[in-house]
This record gives sequence, C-alpha cells and structure tokens, in this order.
Amino acid sequence: MNISIFITLVVVIQLMCFFAGKRATKNLNTQSDYFLAGKEVRFFPLLMTFVATQIGGGLILGSAEEAYRYGWSVMLYPMGACLGFVLLATGIGKKMAQFQVSTVAQLFEVVYQSRLLKQLASLLSIVSLFMILVAQVIASKKFMVSLGVDQPILFMAFWALIIVYTVMGGLKAVVSIDIIQALFFIAVFAGGFFYVLYFQDSAWTLAWQGGLGGGAFDYNVSKLSGWLLMPLLFMVIEQDMAQRCFAAQSPRVVTQAAACAAVCTLTVCIIPIFFGILGKQMDLAVPEGSSVFMEAVKAVTNPTFAAFLGCAVLMAIISTAISLLNAVSSNLSQDFDFTTLVKLDSVAISRWLTAGVGSAAFIGSFLFLDKLSIS
Repeated sequence: MNISIFITLVVVIQLMCFFAGKRATKNLNTQSDYFLAGKEVRFFPLLMTFVATQIGGGLILGSAEEAYRYGWSVMLYPMGACLGFVLLATGIGKKMAQFQVSTVAQLFEVVYQSRLLKQLASLLSIVSLFMILVAQVIASKKFMVSLGVDQPILFMAFWALIIVYTVMGGLKAVVSIDIIQALFFIAVFAGGFFYVLYFQDSAWTLAWQGGLGGGAFDYNVSKLSGWLLMPLLFMVIEQDMAQRCFAAQSPRVVTQAAACAAVCTLTVCIIPIFFGILGKQMDLAVPEGSSVFMEAVKAVTNPTFAAFLGCAVLMAIISTAISLLNAVSSNLSQDFDFTTLVKLDSVAISRWLTAGVGSAAFIGSFLFLDKLSIS
C-alpha cells in the first residue's frame, strides 16, 4: 500500500471536514440548534448521516473478518442493520420525529412521568455509547498501525482535529461531515469492487460459488441470531440514531431517508463480505494484527487503490465515532441540568461537555490498549 497517498488523503479529507464543521457554527443559539440542527435536517443529509452512522468499523472490517470464516451467511449482520432502518421507516422513526424531545431517555419522562427513569435510561445510554466510542478510537489506532502508520504524534493530532470540529458545530457539523465522508467511502468501496470485477475475471464466481459452499467455511447456528438481532434491536434504542429522527425536518423525511438508508447499507456491505470470502478462496494468509479486508484488497488491487480503500475504512470508523461523541454529550447536556452549576450559556456548556467526552474517550483508549496488551 502507498503510505504517502494514504496520509495525504486522510489529511485532505480531515481538513475538508474541519472547514465544514467551522461553517456549521453559524446560528447556534440554543441546545436544539446544537444537538438537533434546529430540527431542519432534510432528506439527503439525513440519508447520508444515517448511512455514515451505521457503516463503521464493525460493518466493514468485522463483516470481512466473519465472511473469511463463515461465508455469505454473514449477510445476516448488515441485514440486521437494514431491518432496523425498515422499522424506522415503517413507523418508529416517524413516531420519534413527532415527539417534542431531544433524547431517547426523555421519552421515558414523557410517557411515564418519571424524571428518575429518564436519568437512569440516560446513564445506561451514556455508558454504553461511551464504551463504543472508546472502541472506535482503539479500532482506528490498531487499523492505522496494521497499515504501517504508527506515528503517535500524527494519531494525536488526527483525533484532536476530530474532537475540535465535532465540538464546534454540534449535530449540524456532524451531518455536514457525514456527507463528505459517506460520499467518499461509498464511492471508493464501489470503485474498488468494480475494479476487482473488471481486472479479475473469475473473482465474483470464486467468491459467490465458494462462499455458498460448506467445505471451506465454518457454520455456527448460534451466531446467526446474534448477527441479525443485535444491530436490529440496537438501532431502535440508540441515542445517535434517535437523535437524527428528532432532528429531521418532518416525519415523512425520516421515513424516506430510513428506507433509502436500508438499501444503501445492504449494498455497501456486500463489498467487504465479498473481499472476505475472496481472501478465503485465495488461501490468503492474514498476519496477526492485520485485517482480512485490507489483506485481500492488497492482494487483488494496486498500492494506490489500496491506499484509497484504507482511507475509506478509516473515514467509516470516524463517521461512527463523531456520531457517538455527539450522542453522548447530548445525553449529558439535555438529560442533566448543568446550567445551575456553571454560569455559561447552554451551547457553551454543550461544547465543553463534548470536548470533555472526546478527550476522555481518547485517553481511555490508551488505558484499554494497555489492558489488552497485558492480557
């Protein structure tokens, strides 16, 4: 893989994201502006932010890893996410958009008239999403190291920039950045897929027929329900997805965007599964610490294309991470009252909380990495 092209792409795209985040700082006067983008998110931005939030390291690298072992049955994993979008499109998302709330936890207060229940639900959301955020930081670190980019200063600057542009513009910035990153990784994944099909005549036949055969792959019935149900059920309760429904311009926009996001997610996720199965059929040896997806990409494309695909994976991880960061700070800011403790306006408090959550996740990633190294 061409490391110079990879680093250049990452820097250029992140600078684009920074300027998009800076542009989003205009007209942020209330917490609704900061965390719900003024409830003015239209169809295409909502579609892109739905896709960017769901297609992260798990659906790309995780699907390829599992496909290397289990073949096409791993399609149940992205199908779970797609069915989650279908649920949002067929009524749940529309219903969320009709509530005058900002977080999932606030629904408990509205429905059950219990502030305590709201705060307990919010704490559970904060802890779970924060741990997933830490995992995204760790994933980005390990992924970059596996590509040969092991530069701590670059990694620190990289995440500092991510935190800064997320802090500046809130959800409006996140949505703008999601559009940039989602369009990039969708275009690159599609380009890589068709490149392989064009230059490797037997690639699709090898992956399709081989992936359906039982000889080369394991079969584990216990995993099937987990692949399908975990993303499906989490979709309808996680704050980052609900936040986008609350921020939509109208319930109809949520329905349309969620339906299209289901199709986009399933289509994009075929690509890493294809590469995972292709790697298995090629008897590709995967070194410890490396990803099946990138090893397969390196084997069937050229160094330049591999750099683009590596950058696309990293952008997918980042897009999920910034959504989680904004969602955690949304729970903290809107489910707990900090205005009586700190003499700052609500937007300033939200920004400080977002910066604190991002910094804590970054520091926490090193602590967890040390634990993993010891174990």
